[in-house]
Amino acid sequence: MSLPNVSLRQLEYLVAIAETGGITAAADRCHVSQSAVSLAVGELERALDVALVLRGSRRGTRLTPAGQQVVADGRKVLAALSDLGAGARSLGQEIEGRLTIGCYGPIAPFHLPLAIAGFREAQPGVEIDFVEGTLPDLQTALLDGRCELAFLYQQDLLPGIDSAVLHDRAPSVLLPGGHRLARRRSIWLAELAAEPFVLLDVPPSERYFRAVFEAAGLEMRPAHRAGSFELARALVARGIGYSLTVQTPAVELSYEGLPVLTKALADDVPTTPVVLGWAGGGRLTRRGEAFLGHCRKAFRATSGSPSSGRR
Repeated sequence: MSLPNVSLRQLEYLVAIAETGGITAAADRCHVSQSAVSLAVGELERALDVALVLRGSRRGTRLTPAGQQVVADGRKVLAALSDLGAGARSLGQEIEGRLTIGCYGPIAPFHLPLAIAGFREAQPGVEIDFVEGTLPDLQTALLDGRCELAFLYQQDLLPGIDSAVLHDRAPSVLLPGGHRLARRRSIWLAELAAEPFVLLDVPPSERYFRAVFEAAGLEMRPAHRAGSFELARALVARGIGYSLTVQTPAVELSYEGLPVLTKALADDVPTTPVVLGWAGGGRLTRRGEAFLGHCRKAFRATSGSPSSGRR
């Protein structure tokens, strides 16, 4: 088998171009001259016999489709080398290196703090970074190597994404403190059909909650749409409507200090599991494997906690 004459330095410079947006910025990041970066990229293009970077004064520096693919593969190679070096240095003991975690924005407050704090205590040699984003953006980041693991919903997973379920809970109803059903432990969705519904309108929430209404034999007709979980809770607290949620904060108060009650939904409706996803087709780094194991234990332990929820 003939291997291409590609160096790690060339891959490092190309990845830097992708992440900084230009050859000059990449040179600054890598602490080398601009000519050194240009020369390395040219050598890489000749070795692979394909154009990787488009250079132009009007549009600046852009990657070709082939360049984008090489960047994605190059990130994996560089991460694997980093993992190899960390493993050799630790001699099978402490796990080291940088680990980037992605998280779907609406569930980030319920997952990232718990996961990061516990993992740092267990693995102090690992430097953790995190990014928030939409479900499609995070999956793209997994596939091109910008993050190794991501907290996602088990919805619309792209081909090539592997995942492990962390927890799965039924949705609940949010009501204001003085609601007529405030003393009830569980509520049928039909009992609220005549009242205004506040939809948490962050994709894929609408499609999921519409499926919940359909399972209850009802049509979802949002009276108001909230772009964040806390806004939805605040609207409910003011008596503007009711809402549905699959995350339940420990404190049942809005930002204004008004009560927001969380009640079980009596209807048998679909759930939307939270998973930890990663790019398939290869092994996780030792850091990634350790983080996955940590999260499985952490969220299994909190699966019955009222403060551990999802949307």
